[in-house]
Amino acid sequence: MKKSHITHYFVLLVSLVFLSAISFETQASKITGKIVDENGNPVEDVVVNIMSYKGKLLHGRRHMRMNEQIFPPPQPSNTDVTGAFTIENINSPSINLLKLSLGGESDYEIRSIEIQGIRFNVHRHQFHWLDGFPFGIEEETEEIKVKFTVRLRMRIRGQVLAADGTPLSNARVDLMVRRRSITGSGRGSSGGTQTLDEKGGFTRYVDSPANYTISVTYQGQTVESKEILLEQGQRMDGLTLTFDEKIQPQKPNIQKQPANIPPDPERMQAVFKRQKEGVWAINPTNRHAYRKIQCQSPEDAIAIAKTHNAHLIAINDKEEQEWILAVFGKENYWIGLTSDGNDDKNQWDNGDTITYKNWDSNNLISDTNKPTENEENIDKLYTVLIGVTGKWQRIRTENPVAGLTEQAILEKKDLIIGLPLPEEDSE
Repeated sequence: MKKSHITHYFVLLVSLVFLSAISFETQASKITGKIVDENGNPVEDVVVNIMSYKGKLLHGRRHMRMNEQIFPPPQPSNTDVTGAFTIENINSPSINLLKLSLGGESDYEIRSIEIQGIRFNVHRHQFHWLDGFPFGIEEETEEIKVKFTVRLRMRIRGQVLAADGTPLSNARVDLMVRRRSITGSGRGSSGGTQTLDEKGGFTRYVDSPANYTISVTYQGQTVESKEILLEQGQRMDGLTLTFDEKIQPQKPNIQKQPANIPPDPERMQAVFKRQKEGVWAINPTNRHAYRKIQCQSPEDAIAIAKTHNAHLIAINDKEEQEWILAVFGKENYWIGLTSDGNDDKNQWDNGDTITYKNWDSNNLISDTNKPTENEENIDKLYTVLIGVTGKWQRIRTENPVAGLTEQAILEKKDLIIGLPLPEEDSE
């Protein structure tokens, strides 16, 4: 595949974080890897790109936010004829976004990812195409080895012409894709405004075998293709759509952009915050997936967890708690230890046996709303992880601390959401 095509696409890789301790010292690390197809053949001329960010500090050092990008960024690398690539001079420690190519959608879909010898199979609809693959580099990490297995995505590529046969160069059109399942049991559609290229061309990627119909609307006129059958793995190039009536293609509204515009820190911060919230992070030690959510109460957090087929986090050892605070920040979080007034509860909400406790024995934050002896104790007790101290507090929802706790950590045990466990015999 040509470089000019590759440099117009993003690939989101499944979220995975190898992060445990981060400091201000910087060292040079590198990533080496290979991209192959499902038959093991190398994939050449794929641009691999890294964006690096400062991470969070531990052990009393100043707190850093992950949206502070490190400049200059590492230089991108193209895969060679063997599918190999190398990206050098990556700051460590750091948090990074790994992207295959630069631009819109990728011409490839990821089938599996192998990092440091651990392989994960990837299924469709498990990540957002526009994000990058986040991972952390610890101190004194010299090299991270990565291998991607990919395959070409199904697509329809076409050209739109005016009645006189001239391309609608750079025209902004409404493009609609309608889908009818091969068995006839389901239908769907997607579309929106799109700018054609200089030759009136467009590309639309599809995810499953079906009968597809493409329609283009421009200046009040609509042209529609015949139904196109795409079976698994098929791609259609060369579709031509021609309007019947004469139209005058509008000239593109090209505005000259100021050169060398510095990045807007506030905008970058807002973008990275949206990316970070809702991203599942993988703890390489126990292979569990974690996610930080915003919530209004512990009951709200539990309800949100159920929608993700997850539980509030069960903290099983000191190292797991330190990892959580390193990745998501030293803030207050609801955790999965709910009781009906039984202080001797021996199980987490997800059924795990309690093997680690870190209660605030000094009662720095007291529960000022305990029921009196004459009141029936019908209020549940919830547990908050106090990020600054690392201690746990058991409180009721009337406690002032509850009003200051607007976040929770979710946990799933199946590593990458929706994926099987790594294959033990992977090479």
